[in-house]
Amino acid sequence: MGTDAVTRSLLDCSVVRGRSGRTRIASLRQQFPQRVTVPMYADPEDPSAAFLCIQNPSAGVFPGDDLITRVTTGDGTRLHLTYQSATQVFAGGAGASQNTTIDVGAGSVVDYDSKTVIPHADASYRQVTEVNVRATSVYIGWEAFASGRIGHGERFAYRTLSARTDLLLDGRLTARDTVSLAPAEDDPRGPGVLGGHDYLATMLLVAPGHDLAPLVREIHTALDATPGVGGAASALPDETGLSVRILAHRAPQLHRVHQELRNMVRRSVLRLGPLETRM
Repeated sequence: MGTDAVTRSLLDCSVVRGRSGRTRIASLRQQFPQRVTVPMYADPEDPSAAFLCIQNPSAGVFPGDDLITRVTTGDGTRLHLTYQSATQVFAGGAGASQNTTIDVGAGSVVDYDSKTVIPHADASYRQVTEVNVRATSVYIGWEAFASGRIGHGERFAYRTLSARTDLLLDGRLTARDTVSLAPAEDDPRGPGVLGGHDYLATMLLVAPGHDLAPLVREIHTALDATPGVGGAASALPDETGLSVRILAHRAPQLHRVHQELRNMVRRSVLRLGPLETRM
């Protein structure tokens, strides 16, 4: 198998609170294939919040791709950051990598939805996310991984999939979450791994100083009541927040749970009503 040429792409974006109170882009550097849309303001409950959508016209990530995303939010900003669609990971070679750094300013809120990663047969993918928050910040993160192109009969036909999320509070490492799957070495469908589910997702809520015990109970009730879905919430160290691990059989089930959990967090932590968005 030949050596893949490395294609590095940097998307570096910083946002600030403008004079009107709206969050706006202060600086932007973007290289193919990554680009970001202009800010949109689609939250009637929080009209100052900017929605930014990261786009990739190449339809996915290819062997040799090294995509780097850096997002910095100024104090008092509100940002919804997402992608245009699921990330298709194409097969071959040494694989692809995605590295994301999000620095959340004081008194700021970041809602990051990285969409679902779908690894094709023989694909390898590595993802590293670093989130630095302040004691007055709120961060809501979502990541999800499919077993493969299910409609093509490619359940767990990829080579490797790894994801690491580092949480820093004021620059100090507080928690690390990891996912590492290599189907040829250890079947993910077995007990104690994914247990026959096709989707694995994690919601990370960082909200220092908030009493999250009622929210944890609400999350467990919602997960128990949703057919085809299993999961649980656990506290992060130093009472900084919580992590919710979710397993689902089908994508629509996972999407519904994501929307429900997100709205729970909005109501419990941000004191905002529900948000239905197509982004």
